Amino acid sequence: MTSLQDILLYFAKFPRKEGVLELFNRSESDHFPTYATLKSQITDLDPHSLIPGIQDYVFGIDEQSIKKRIEEISGTYLFVDYGNIASQEDQLKRRTDEILIAVTVATPLHINSLDMVEQILLADQALDYLMEIMAIMREDSRCSPFVKQLTFPVEITPFLARELSDSTGWTMVVKKNFL
Repeated sequence: MTSLQDILLYFAKFPRKEGVLELFNRSESDHFPTYATLKSQITDLDPHSLIPGIQDYVFGIDEQSIKKRIEEISGTYLFVDYGNIASQEDQLKRRTDEILIAVTVATPLHINSLDMVEQILLADQALDYLMEIMAIMREDSRCSPFVKQLTFPVEITPFLARELSDSTGWTMVVKKNFL
């Protein structure tokens, strides 16, 4: 399994399983034989739906695909994307590669239709969900090989994306050893 598949699978346990399965548009792929296997792994995921208030899952980096997916969502979603891979060498010339992972909990809505108090309540809800994810990740760091490769502490920042159906929420960024 590749590191990107590891990322997809690990974070799939947080939203409702039905929302995660919506990432798959077919039962198998003509181009990728592992497609059906990955779908089966998600279907058989245990535990799953750990934070039922997060209805949907968005994963990837393609802006158009992400925008299209979020336009179909009305509730809170978990959005996981990945970024740069950086290499470092220590004094003994051992090389490590790390990938940035951004984990966002957000809700698409017209922020201008909310008053300031409603905006605070919405932000609080998203932050609570994100803190729940972080607490589970810290607990998983004792036994999960995936989480053991993450760098803590994390950075958490507000998220507001007008181009993504006025989504608002919070993002945490972690680094993972990239193998």
